[in-house]
This record gives sequence, structure tokens and C-alpha cells, in this order.
Amino acid sequence: MKPDLPYYSQIASAVRAMRGMKWNLDFSYFRKWILIGFLLGVVAGLGAVALFLSVEFFTGLFLGLGAGYFPPLPGGFQSSFGYTLIIEKPWMLPLITGLGGLLVGLITTRFSPESEGHGTDAVIDAYHHKSGNIRARVPLVKGIASSITIGSGGSGGTEGPAGQIAAGFGSLIGKLFKLDEDEKRIAVAAGLGAGIGSIFKIPLGGAVFSAEVFYRRDFEVRALIPGLVASVTGYTVFGFVFGWNPLFTIPLDLVKYTNPISLLLYALVGLISAGVSIGYVKTFYTISDYFSKIRIPKYLKPAIGGVLVGMIGIVFPQILGTSYGWLQIAINKDTILPLGIIGSIVILKILATSLTLGSGGSAGVFGPSMVIGGFLGAFIGTAFHLLGLFTWVDVSSVIIVSMVSFFGATAKTPISSIIMGSELTGGYALLAPMMLATFVAYIMSGQHNSIFRNQVLNRSASPAHRMEYQLPILRDMYVKDAIRVPVNKLSKGVTIDEALQIMNRNNSKMIAVVNEKELLHGVVYKHRLYEFPDEYRKSIKLESIMIKDPFFAYSSDSLHDALIRLSSNELQEMPVLSNENNKVLGIITIADLVKLYDKEVEKIVKVRNPSIPDIGNKRDEIDYSNDRHLGDKTTNKD
Repeated sequence: MKPDLPYYSQIASAVRAMRGMKWNLDFSYFRKWILIGFLLGVVAGLGAVALFLSVEFFTGLFLGLGAGYFPPLPGGFQSSFGYTLIIEKPWMLPLITGLGGLLVGLITTRFSPESEGHGTDAVIDAYHHKSGNIRARVPLVKGIASSITIGSGGSGGTEGPAGQIAAGFGSLIGKLFKLDEDEKRIAVAAGLGAGIGSIFKIPLGGAVFSAEVFYRRDFEVRALIPGLVASVTGYTVFGFVFGWNPLFTIPLDLVKYTNPISLLLYALVGLISAGVSIGYVKTFYTISDYFSKIRIPKYLKPAIGGVLVGMIGIVFPQILGTSYGWLQIAINKDTILPLGIIGSIVILKILATSLTLGSGGSAGVFGPSMVIGGFLGAFIGTAFHLLGLFTWVDVSSVIIVSMVSFFGATAKTPISSIIMGSELTGGYALLAPMMLATFVAYIMSGQHNSIFRNQVLNRSASPAHRMEYQLPILRDMYVKDAIRVPVNKLSKGVTIDEALQIMNRNNSKMIAVVNEKELLHGVVYKHRLYEFPDEYRKSIKLESIMIKDPFFAYSSDSLHDALIRLSSNELQEMPVLSNENNKVLGIITIADLVKLYDKEVEKIVKVRNPSIPDIGNKRDEIDYSNDRHLGDKTTNKD
């Protein structure tokens, strides 16, 4: 009996038709990555919750109890946590930040050295160079060390640590699920995006960031779908605990793009962002390299950096911790700061972040980059208003555009940065200005100016994709290019003793046995001659022991074919014959083949990147004559 439902027969027909269709979808792929993405997202969301609460706990413990200072929080959290703008005991700050740095130095040095510094770059390093492997202890150590660093006043962000925590779990999932290297890398990338998307409340931006951040001029498309699943799940978990409002409260009635002439201002914002970004990266790594060179116990370095940051914080508390709350105040214009103070915050936030992380503290550079970019926008917008220019553009709009463009230039992630800006503003009101400023900043800052040292230019430059992009060099080169002459060519009437004397004198390991016309009759390998007792060596001739019908190569053969012939027959060298008359021209060895290959690769790399020093002369000095001949085949083709 048919149910009494409208259009029942039509619905039933449609269901039957869908069942009969052959769907061209890899459901096993989607099932696997939806499951893994969901698990990563849950852990990323819970990790972000735990990290945020941990940072607040240590902030209250160090800065609150120690100095009587509770930093302001961004709009999304101000209703849940109190704050003060005045420091009761500012003289305590260097002691507190120094103590926090000492604790972090002891923890990371003892338990997990890779947990120091900024977390995103460590994940990029694991992706490219460690097959996606992150030690299981890293997420816990990173979470504790970053909470202490930020909570004690060190300048850093929570996004990098949140990403590294989730990426570490992605590596663990890869081991538990027995994923191959490529899949493990994707799990790590998805975890990174989920952690950042959760704690910054930018699920789409976090997912795209996980596919974009590994390269300065490329995109890891395979990480996008797992990253979307993980980031949305993590955002849902974090939002369920702390609410769904964006991290920053944005005055939507003021944030708008209404006059095309304002694009001139935003283009200038992008240009200035590029310049400051270059200065930020150079300052960061100059200080980082200095701390890596000074000869003191490693655990003391973050303490020194912390003391210096605390001294800056006495006068400019805006640089302590994440500084998100101070940026929120600038967006809301609750407190109008003089132009000189705003400019000083930009410079000193760069210095404080460099000291905190460059000395070995543990936090992220994502947040500080956003803050530096935001205050840079406040400086630019306020300056133009004081000059009476672009007065119809609200300063909060310039702050947001500058924040996005500065981060896009610094992290080399323009696409995800624009998406993040749209998520932060809750729409597309500033989409055109953000696109213009970000791409101007991204291009003008140059391809090598990145806060993430472990980024590579593109997929072909990544060890993770090296085999996919290797050029068929050996197919375009020929045996005649690698031939070694002269070669020992002896007649079949020569005795073993005579052959050994010649081979020892010439330091050779193979003899080509030829007739009077120098046509190949066979080969003899040196190690085979030593198998005969001394008393027989003067009477036994090469004719009776040579390998007849041996493997050989023609001078016109490709090196690829020669390598296949050598390796598949367990040979280290073989004769080379002329194409015209089959005479023996010389020999080709695997060592010579590899040497020539290295030279060609070096030429290609030199063309792609002229800044790489020439090391060809050093390769030419390598002595291949003592290469060990492993298992030279002593049987013929038959």
C-alpha cells in the first residue's frame, strides 16, 4: 500500500534512479579524511580551549598577582574576563618576565627543544623535512611552555602553539592509522589549520592557511578538504565553550568601502606594510641568530630575553602578552593614543616579539604579526586624519586592512589572510581594499622575506614532492658524456699475473679483452683474478677465465639506459663500444655517472636560483677511483 504522501511516486523513482547511478567518487578517501578531520578538529578545539584557559591562568598568576596587571582582552572575551589598564607594581615586570623565560628554558631544554620558538615554523619543518613526524610529547610541552611565556608577559601569540598542538596530534593519528608519509603530512597540515582556525575563530581562513603556509609561491591543495573538516570541527568545539562572536569586536557601521579614491590610501597601506614587514623579519632573525651564537647555557637565554621584554613593558605595557586587548581598544577608539605612542608600539612590539621568541621563548608569531599590522594601520589612519586626508575612511577600517596585508606579506599567505579579514569583519565590506593592500604588500615584500624560515618557494623545492618534480636529466644525457678513457684493453693471450700487474699499475678494476681489431671478446674483473693461487697465475690466460658476451653500452646510449643496465645486473662498470665499428672506446662507471648527474643538477639549480654558491669545483675534486665495487656480476647475459 502506498503511503498517502504528495509526490510519493516521483520521490520513489528519484531514489531508485540515484541508487542505480554509478557515482564517480572515491568514498574511501572521503570516509577516511572526514573521520581523521573530525578527530583532528575535536582535539584542536579542546586543545585551543585548554591553551586559552592555561594562558589566562598563568597571566593571572604572574602578571596579576606579581605586578597587579590584568591585560585587556579582545571583544570576544571581555565579558568573561576582567582587566586593568594600570600596572600597580611595574618594577616587578622584568623579574616576572625573566622568571617566566627561565622556566620555559628549563622545560624546553629538558623535555622538547623543538617546542621553543614559534610553533608554525616547527610544523612546516616537520612537513617538509621530517615526513610529518612530530614527537608525541611536543603538544603537551608546547602548550605548557607557551602558556608560561605569554602568561608571564612574553610577546607572542596563541595561534602558533594551538596549531602545533593539533599538528602533533595529526602526526600521532598518522602513526596510529598507519598512514603513509604523504597522508601523515596532510594530517599534520590539517591539524595546523584546525588549531589556528579554532582559537582565532576563523574556520575557513584556518583551513586555507593550512594549504598555503608551506610555500611562498604555491599551494598544497591536498590539505584543503581535510583542513576544512578539521577547522570547522575545531571552531565548533571552541565556539561552544566561548561563544560564537568573532575574536575582535568590529564597528560594522564604520567599517565600509564607499569611495574608490580610498583605494589610493589602501595601496599605500600595502606598500608601507611591505616595508615594515621586511624590517620585522630582519629584526626577528637578527636577534634570533645572535642568541643562538652567544655561549651561555641554553636555558638562560629565554630568561635574558624575558628581562629585556619586561623592561620595555614598564613603559609600554601594550607589548606584553598577546596585545589583542590593546588592539581591540585601538579598533574601538576607547582611548585615543598620541601618534608617537602608536608608532612606538609598532617598533617595540617587533622588538619584544623578537626578543621573546628569538631568545628561545615559546609562543607564536601569528598573533604578534596581526597586532603589529593593526597598530601600523592605526598609525597610518591617524596620521592621514591629522593631515586632513581621507577623513571619510574610519581608522578602524585602516587597522583591519593593514592587519591583513601585513600578515599576508610577513607569512607569505595572501589568500588565507584576505579570507581571515573577511571572517573577522563578518562580511565583505572591506574585501576590495584588503585584496589590493594585501597583494601590494605580498609582492613588494619579496619572495624571500618570510617570518617562516622553513617555507620553501614551491612544491618542486620541497623534499616532500622532490620525486614528483625531478627532471628526466639522465634521459637527455649520453654515455659518451661520461665515458672514462683510457681503458685497459688486453689480448686474450695475456696471463693473470701480467693482467694483475697492469691493473695495479693503472689502479683499475676491470679489463676489456679484445682482439687485434679492438673488438670486445670479454671482460675480466680484478677480484676474480685473486681467486687463483699464485702458482697458477703465470700459466692461466685471460681467454679461459674471461666473461664472454659481457654487458656493455654504446656511446650513443642514454645515461638512463646505462644506469638501468648497470644497476639491474649488479655492476659498477662496463665497457663502452663505438656505434660505428663496435670498437672498445672506454668504460662507464656508476661513480662517473652520478658525478655527471650532480653537475647537471647543479647547473639547473644555479639557473633557478643564481644566489646559490658554485660548488662544482669541489665535486670535481672527489676521487672516485677508490669506489667499492659491490658484487660485480661475473656471469654473462646467458
